[in-house]
Parts: sequence; C-alpha cells; structure tokens
Amino acid sequence: MTLRIKITALTALLIFIATALLGVIAFWTTRTIQYDTLDRGLIAAARDARTKSLQDNPRPLPSDVYLPYAVSLIRPGYSQTELLRPAGYGSDPLPFPVLTRDQALTLMDTPTSIAFAPEYRLVTVISGPNRALVVAGTPIGDLKAGLTRLATLLGIGVLLVTALGSAIAWLFVRRLFRPVDEMVVAAEEISQGNTHLRVPEAPEGTELGVLSDALNTMIESLTASLTAVEASELRLRGFVSDASHEIRTPLTVIRGYVELLQAQRADASELEIRAMDRISSESLRLENLVTALLLLERIDAGTQIKREEFDLAVLVREYFGDLTDLGDGRPVSMTLSPASIFGSADQWRQVLANIVQNITRYTPAGSAVQVELTATPSQLVLIIDDSGTGIPANKRNRVTERFTRLDESRSSTTGGFGLGMSIIASVVEAHGGTLELGDSPAGGLRVRITAPRQA
Repeated sequence: MTLRIKITALTALLIFIATALLGVIAFWTTRTIQYDTLDRGLIAAARDARTKSLQDNPRPLPSDVYLPYAVSLIRPGYSQTELLRPAGYGSDPLPFPVLTRDQALTLMDTPTSIAFAPEYRLVTVISGPNRALVVAGTPIGDLKAGLTRLATLLGIGVLLVTALGSAIAWLFVRRLFRPVDEMVVAAEEISQGNTHLRVPEAPEGTELGVLSDALNTMIESLTASLTAVEASELRLRGFVSDASHEIRTPLTVIRGYVELLQAQRADASELEIRAMDRISSESLRLENLVTALLLLERIDAGTQIKREEFDLAVLVREYFGDLTDLGDGRPVSMTLSPASIFGSADQWRQVLANIVQNITRYTPAGSAVQVELTATPSQLVLIIDDSGTGIPANKRNRVTERFTRLDESRSSTTGGFGLGMSIIASVVEAHGGTLELGDSPAGGLRVRITAPRQA
C-alpha cells in the first residue's frame, strides 16, 4: 500500500469518526429535546385533565379533531383504569391500554414508554381530594418514526461527507505528492545513466524542498565520484592496452630466441634444456595472458568487431570433440541443432575454448559432459553440463570477475589466469546474450548461454 493511499485512508477514517460522532450527538440531542417536550406536555395534560367533567358529561369529539393525549382514571377502590378520553381523531380513536393500580403507581410522575399497539408514552398523577389516579398517555409511533428517519438521514450524511472528504483528500494528496513523483521519474532517469539530470526543486522551507536539495547534493557528489572512477578506469584500460601491446614485441623476440636455442639443443646440458623449456612455456603462458587482456580491452572499449553469419553448431562440435579425441577420453554427449548466428566467430571460438579448458582443468579425468544446442527463429540456447565438483552457489557471482580463480591457492599448476569466465561473460554480453551458472543434473556445473541469433 502506497503512502498516499495510507494518508487518504487515514483522513477518510478521521472524517468518518468525526462526522459519526457529530451525528450521534445531533441524534441524541434531538431525541432528548423531543422526549422532554413530549413528557412536559404529557404531565401537563395529566394534571390539567378535568376528570369530573369527563365522567359526568362525556362528549364525543368531532370527526376531524385530533387529540394527542388520552386520559384514563383509577377511582378510589377500583383496581384498573377507566378510559375517559381516547387519543386520535374523533372518527378513529386509538385504543388505549388498560392498567392495574400497581402498574399505574410505577408511572407516578415519571413518563415511561410501554409496548402496545400503538406504542404509548404514559404518566400517572394524583388528582382531586379523593386522590384518584389519572393516567395520561400519548402515542409515540410518529415520534419514533421521525427519529428513525433522522438517524437514516444522519447515517447517509456521514457516508456522503466521508466520501466527499476522501475524494478531496485524495486530490490534495495527489497534488501534494506531485513533486515526489517528479523526483522519482528524475531518479529513475539518473539511475539509467543520465547523470546530468537533477531532481526538480520543491518549494523552499518545506520537507520536500529539503529532500530535493539533499538529493541533488548527493547526486552531484556521486556524479563527481563516478566521473573520477570512469577516468581512472579509462587510464587503467589505456595502460593495460599499451602495456599489452608493448609486451607482445619483447615476447615475440624471446620466443624467437628460445626456438633458436631449442633448435641447437643437441649440445646443451640437461639444466640448459630444462631452462629453455621453462622459458618457452612461461613465455607462451604470458602471451596467452596478453592476448586475453587485449580481447577484454577491445570488448570494454566497444571496438567494432567483424560480424558474419556462421553456424555455432559446427564450432561446438569442433571444440567439444577435442575432449574425446585429444583429451583424456571424456564421454561427451552432444545434441546439436543447426544454429546460425550473426556475430564474431573468433570470439565465440574463444568462448568455447575457455569452457573446454575449464572442464579439463576443474573436473576429474573421464567425467561425462553433456552439450545441448537449441535454436528458435529469434535466439539460441547453449547448455553445457559436466559431472565435476561444480562451483559453490556463493561463488558463482564472483567467477565472472577478472582474475578470480576457482582454486583458492592461486597456484599456477592449472595454467589459468582467472580470466576465462570473464572472457566468456564479456563476449556473450557483447553479443546481446546472457550467461547463467547453475547446478547440473549430472552433478557438476551447468553453463547456460542464451543469445539472439541476429545481434
């Protein structure tokens, strides 16, 4: 639930509570006033009733005259009321309840409602020297119906006011949060690389104004830091590129002289032969490192590569066939579909070569390998499963970082530089694809590469 919804809901709840409380107070006040007025009139009617005249000279009322009060009498020595004058119209008098003396005494000077058809409000007073009991009553059906209508109208009013207040609150909150929305949009653009953009400034002296100033200050600081980091990376990338190019020339010379000496090794001692072999292997290793660094530098710099259409299945069959033909006899199962792709065949060869080298270095000899290549009209999926020890899940997010080695000892016996997975990830990304590392059904590592066929 968003903050604006929470604020609107809280406002609506407060409006509902306030209007409902006012409605209850208004209803209770109206009811109290009406019943007090009714009770005063009822007591006055009971005290002013001319019971002697009503007994001796009862006169029927005209048919169109309405009497609000009915009067009954309990004479001394009698046990129940005697109706002297009914309430209602003369042509349609209302029935009046018959009360015993004990019931009438409970109503002494205290108006009380009793259930009857219709419902009455009754009161008893003592009249005359003979202390007869006069019971007066008035029907309250209309009064209760009016109070019911009032309660209904108040309830509807509470709901309408709450709805109107909620709508106004929602519009106000939306207007209030408009600067926040603009800040969010600006922040999203900044996060996508538009570091020259700044969040809109809110009115000064407000919390949003302070927030916008703080965000802009933070963005400026981060932009300066990013600029410094980018400049440092560019300098480092340039240094690596220049150093790699400079190293290649003396390496070529060294390898040339080593090959010359090896051609004349017939007269060399055993120590000299071992030294020449070691110089040759290490120079070759250093040349491979320089080649890998130059490839990564070209990918990072976005150097335009020569793209052509080729069948990746042919390259996969070529490189993984070496595991069986030239390796240690690893059983390789390949399920390959024709998968033409538009890209750099040399870079994809580097990807496959690195995957094969990793399998050779980091899985036991003779372990099985399964390769599957499928293609759709828009993309291809290459899945390689090995049955080695795999890579722990907590290290998979690091193996694509440069100079990250799977063997923590950092020994050179495996021949790796920690650049193999980096090259794989960089080439796949340069071709618009994704690299995923997971658990293989064969028990080792699963390498899953997805790439568009037309980059």
